Amino acid sequence: MKTTLFLTLLFLSTAILYGQDIKIGFKDSIQSKALNETRKFIVKLPRDYNNSEKTYPVLYRLDGDLDMYTETVGTINRLVYLDESTPDMIVVMIENTNRNRDMMPTTTSFFASVPGADNFKNFIENELVSHINSTYRTTNEKLLCGQSLSAIFTIYYFLTSPNSFDSYIACSGGFPECEEYFIDLTNDFLKGEQIKPTNIFLTHGMTDFLDPEGVIKKQLIDFSQRIKSKENIVCKLKIYEDEGHVPFQSLYHGLRFIYASKK
Repeated sequence: MKTTLFLTLLFLSTAILYGQDIKIGFKDSIQSKALNETRKFIVKLPRDYNNSEKTYPVLYRLDGDLDMYTETVGTINRLVYLDESTPDMIVVMIENTNRNRDMMPTTTSFFASVPGADNFKNFIENELVSHINSTYRTTNEKLLCGQSLSAIFTIYYFLTSPNSFDSYIACSGGFPECEEYFIDLTNDFLKGEQIKPTNIFLTHGMTDFLDPEGVIKKQLIDFSQRIKSKENIVCKLKIYEDEGHVPFQSLYHGLRFIYASKK
């Protein structure tokens, strides 16, 4: 009898728990003329969004799958509600369709197709951002975050349109077989005018399996030293001694760095 009662109560409590509608975000999409395809993305609104008239900065994160989404939301909630070191923000996770095409700005031996980074940048800058701004209460502040291959795109975006975003976070980026291409971009970037203060946070793991000889580490050190010399650029390269590819703490430390630099 006791066993039956216990199982009944357990079933009812579980049914009640799973019957609750727990929402931490929702999916949306727009038709892109720049890419000639429908692009999906996941949106997370701040906790008090529906109970206030506040406006919020927007974090655009690439490689927007569900695992990356939950990791991102958890990191921001920690920073906002426990550390109290950053403002709450709207999160837009951009899902992939053809990742290699969208992230690569040039051809390499492992990517011989037509590069699509410029079209993807056009989609973000002229279609997605305007959609988000017209749909939600946003401030003018925008952040872009990428990891691994999408970190290459993030650095490309920074070098070619540094005034488009206020801050850039590139986790485990580098210049595989395209260092000369990025050196040329960096040279052009250093000659151009930087209208507003812009942050860029770079990370690298010392045990990264893609960098057994430390080539990428050296690339990032050289790159960060060069761009630090430019007025209105605040840059930090964080190297994790015991981390591999895309260190888990990258977004956390990146956001802390960005908002500490604003004080």
